Amino acid sequence: MILQQMIRRENLTNIDRVLAQKYASDFSIPIELAQIVAKRFPKYSEARVFLFPEVKYFYNPETIPDIELATDEILKSLNKREGILVYCHDDPDGYTSAAIMYKTLNDLRRAYNESIFVYPVIREKDGYILNPDVLRDYKQKGVNLIVTVDFGISSGDNFRIAKDQGLKLVVCDHHEIKSTNFSVPAVDPKRPDSKYPFRELAGVGVSFKLAQSLYQKAFNLNPDEFYNLKKEFFPLALVGTISDRVVLREENRIFCYHGIQIFNRIDTPWIRYFRKGGEIGITRITGEIIPTISSAAYIKPKYGVDILLSQDENYVFDTIAKLKGIITKRRQGAELLFKETLSAANIFPKLVVSIIPYSGERYLGAVSARLRDYYKRTSTVIGIKNGKCYGELRSNDIDLYEMLHSFQQFFLDFGGHRKAAGFTMLQQNLDRFVDGVQKYISDCEEAISNEQSVSNNLPVAFLDKSNVNILKPLTPFGEGNPPPVLTDGVSVYTIDNRFNIIDKE
Repeated sequence: MILQQMIRRENLTNIDRVLAQKYASDFSIPIELAQIVAKRFPKYSEARVFLFPEVKYFYNPETIPDIELATDEILKSLNKREGILVYCHDDPDGYTSAAIMYKTLNDLRRAYNESIFVYPVIREKDGYILNPDVLRDYKQKGVNLIVTVDFGISSGDNFRIAKDQGLKLVVCDHHEIKSTNFSVPAVDPKRPDSKYPFRELAGVGVSFKLAQSLYQKAFNLNPDEFYNLKKEFFPLALVGTISDRVVLREENRIFCYHGIQIFNRIDTPWIRYFRKGGEIGITRITGEIIPTISSAAYIKPKYGVDILLSQDENYVFDTIAKLKGIITKRRQGAELLFKETLSAANIFPKLVVSIIPYSGERYLGAVSARLRDYYKRTSTVIGIKNGKCYGELRSNDIDLYEMLHSFQQFFLDFGGHRKAAGFTMLQQNLDRFVDGVQKYISDCEEAISNEQSVSNNLPVAFLDKSNVNILKPLTPFGEGNPPPVLTDGVSVYTIDNRFNIIDKE
């Protein structure tokens, strides 16, 4: 009875039916698909870009803060033949960002040699800031410039450490930041002073944009020439973008659309390995490729970059096989830690906090996400070791970076995004932090209201379950582009990226 009332409601989806008919006509798409697009994109130009994510819709990178300064600084070092170190985060977004930057620097130097290096952080040894000992080692190898990718902007210590080591620094990042005053080029579309039209790029997207600026200036290319010349960058951008769970709209959707197409056309060793299993689609990206690359951080982070760069097929195939071999072990470790965090969980009205001994596990973020989903509220998992707290937070409703920034006096370092963030702090600050977060979340006005939650569960189109494949132009589903809620007149359901039917309660 409730379902019948829902689907009889004349205006249950608030869709402009005239607009949907126009989309169906102009874009030559089924009316059911047009209704969903009209609901999500009432602006005609946005609907067109979503349905036809062509590279011509990429924005010019020149309005990203400091990108011209960074380009000039890097080209100057290349011309002087100085050693350059690419310093990156230890996850697929960081690895793919580093691969793009490494390939770019070697192309611009016009020779692959030993003066350009990549260093993915080793989290237990380095933490989340530049490690002075690592920098000293590379300085002895001739490095004079550090280029960080997917890393570096969140902590002012990074700028000081590089300066203390007598090294030049260029930061290329996408994490949230409040400051606009930097002593070195700091390329980040999320800077408050950014005029770039799209702030939701993953780290690999920002690396791609800096690479584009470098190629265009060094070789006097136009954007189309760059996109055609460096097709190999699109699969890297696809993997990094999907793995970082950024909003899959605008430029991120363009990366995904072209990345999938090119994945199945180019022939580099790492892509050749995965293509042995058949054509690459989004479900293999999320279910096989990203977990495999992620495994590098658990045994040797450098593997995550090596497999993307090496032309030695035997090495690449052997290394990927090694990484795939620990996926089961990783999942077992995460499952054990999840059970431990459940046992230790303190449940508050809008927050769950689990405090456990920290023993170097790298599963805190994934487990915090599972707690969020299990309890349907903002979660944090905090590991304690030797008087320090290592925390990961996940939320669907709260701007976590904004929240952590308001408690920055408690932290040794912190950083992240709206829905995923992390920190380290002294244990003596733990109780005050937890009390403060409870109050912050309780007072926060960003939480989704019950009314919004109900409306989000209303079907947006009538569609027989046998016809769900007409919705393929909507994929990939993900952050900012969820699968639609549908009805066939009998039940309410949704789909996943494989077009499996998922009935809703």
